[in-house]
Amino acid sequence: MLLEAALSTNSAILLTDNGPQLWRWVETRLYRKLKKSQKYIEQIAIDFISKRKESLKQSTTTKNEVKSLLELYLSSTELDMKDVTGMAVDMLLAGVDTTNYTTSFALYHLATNPEVQNNLYEESCRLLIEPNSPVTTDILSQAQYMKAVLKESLRLNPISVGIGRILAQDAVLSGYHVPRGTVVVTQNQVSCRLAEYFNDPNKFQPERWIKTHPLYKQIIRHYEVGWAGGVLDCKSLLINKPDGPLCFTFKERSKVH
Repeated sequence: MLLEAALSTNSAILLTDNGPQLWRWVETRLYRKLKKSQKYIEQIAIDFISKRKESLKQSTTTKNEVKSLLELYLSSTELDMKDVTGMAVDMLLAGVDTTNYTTSFALYHLATNPEVQNNLYEESCRLLIEPNSPVTTDILSQAQYMKAVLKESLRLNPISVGIGRILAQDAVLSGYHVPRGTVVVTQNQVSCRLAEYFNDPNKFQPERWIKTHPLYKQIIRHYEVGWAGGVLDCKSLLINKPDGPLCFTFKERSKVH
């Protein structure tokens, strides 16, 4: 149900934003679908937060214990429950589909490129000496090839086809005057496969991201990953970003049907 609600929300948002906005005056079928999906996700977030708050009251934490992102939000005096709930909803909405998408394509590229898979395996064996060795932030910082694999997978198959923004002021793009208020969308799936930016653009080559490798080429920062940045950072970036992994500590999971 959570996956269905996330998919319904994403599909409905696109159509309600870009199509005839009759929902502003009357609840259309699509708007009701969007509202129902959002309420479902919000309720899951509220239930999870409530359970976590109760468990925190009954547990004792040490000063050096690493807190999860949710625990940090709950312990902040600058945030209220609306902020915390909004964060949780964003994580559920932005994290469910994007994580599956990213993982699936990364596994696909590894399966179709045995040499890359072997290189990643060797790095993993070097960093994780035992099968049950903990994956720490220190180990992740050394996993250069893993980061390169993820970046290359995201280059070929970005999480989003593009990133939309409303221009705050007039702009000139490729010689065209674009007035303020226009919705501008970057085309990640196109730009990330252009030969003018990437050699052999359709080839899966993680080495192109490793500075010490001969295949490395300085790349414009905004072509690295397909997330929104700036003030409106995409929440999925916190979960999927290859060069800045964020460790989550979920000590209990709520049942989601």
